[in-house]
Amino acid sequence: MREPRVLWRAFKTTLQTRLEYRVDLALGLLGSLGMQAASLGLLWVVLNASGGTLAGWKPDQIGVLYGLTAMVQGASELFFNHIWMAPVYIVRGQFDRLLVYPVRALPFYLVTSPELHAFGNLGGGLALTLAFGHLAGFSPWALLGLPLWVACGCLVHTSLLVLAGAATVSIQGGYFQLYWLVNTLLQSSRYPLPVYPWVVQALMLTLAPLAVATFLPAGALAGRLPWTAAILGPPVAAALMVALAWWVWDKAFESYESTGS
Repeated sequence: MREPRVLWRAFKTTLQTRLEYRVDLALGLLGSLGMQAASLGLLWVVLNASGGTLAGWKPDQIGVLYGLTAMVQGASELFFNHIWMAPVYIVRGQFDRLLVYPVRALPFYLVTSPELHAFGNLGGGLALTLAFGHLAGFSPWALLGLPLWVACGCLVHTSLLVLAGAATVSIQGGYFQLYWLVNTLLQSSRYPLPVYPWVVQALMLTLAPLAVATFLPAGALAGRLPWTAAILGPPVAAALMVALAWWVWDKAFESYESTGS
């Protein structure tokens, strides 16, 4: 139990330090809420151009997808945001110190840089999910699955970012484009999967299963998909992706060359 306590204290201490900068918190909240508003504006344009629905999905049902995606991103930013700094750490050799800590390096590294605008994505996403879920007539009891779906989506998203970080270790450079590719895939899960070609649908349900934690639950809530998919799919996808990401990360560091690598 010592390691979980160390991780919690490291996360809490870093978060408390960040919260001292109230202007940063306010700007972060405004920025994340503004991005959500802009995304909803784009959705309004798309729906108007398509006759009011997308692949048979109504606006309120798509709004739930938007909310789930925002919460998944917010949870990843709050708890595991440090992975975005991996390219910088690699170039500067800053992983040297991390690798000798008396705890497992990956989880300690992930939790020690919470992002303040995550609260905007979490709060705004929750508000969108509840509001659009009410408009869509979803049962309040069904929404009790939100913690499970958000946690699983967060783990899948973070695992993909860890895979991107491991790639930067192996190719020895600061390739932030890999991270933005993962984030682009996450944002793509805001829309119903049937709007995409079958290749993209397969990608987002298997190799990069971000839609498993957003599309499957929203589809079950809307009565379009079986509840077994919404209940079993996200935990299975999260467990597989975490195991894969951790293994690839450890393998990548077998060839880590320290400063200047």
